[in-house]
Amino acid sequence: MRKAASALAAAALLTGCGGSKKQGSVPATALLTAVHVEGTTVTFAFRTAPQDVRASYVPRSQLAESGSGKPVPLKGSAYLMIHFSPAATAEATASSVAFSYSGPRRIEGPGPVLEVAKTSDFEADLGWAIGLERRLVPHVSQDDSSVTVSFG
Repeated sequence: MRKAASALAAAALLTGCGGSKKQGSVPATALLTAVHVEGTTVTFAFRTAPQDVRASYVPRSQLAESGSGKPVPLKGSAYLMIHFSPAATAEATASSVAFSYSGPRRIEGPGPVLEVAKTSDFEADLGWAIGLERRLVPHVSQDDSSVTVSFG
């Protein structure tokens, strides 16, 4: 019985069955090029638009770097996390890494957006935390390859 199961598994792999992905089925990674903070708005500019954008408020205790879990201190009393996927700040090949974003990991704002900090750039998940003076209703809009988060 074991021999038959092994032969069946080997045959499935040889014929292309078994969950292999087809060419073109993986979406392109959106590469971040700039982050702009202006009072009530934060704009993230990409070379191409990210497929998925998620934003939600989190408690201060959840402000941490992905991977290391190191706490991310952030000004403010309300914290909005925004995640883009698939997205990154660099494109890696077997022999090199080309950075698309060379700006700061942390940007201060004049208020009500007080500070923005990168928290994740791992496995096609790019995350930024936005520290606000107080909790405000976020409006997330996407225009071509830019994502804008406005408050108020």
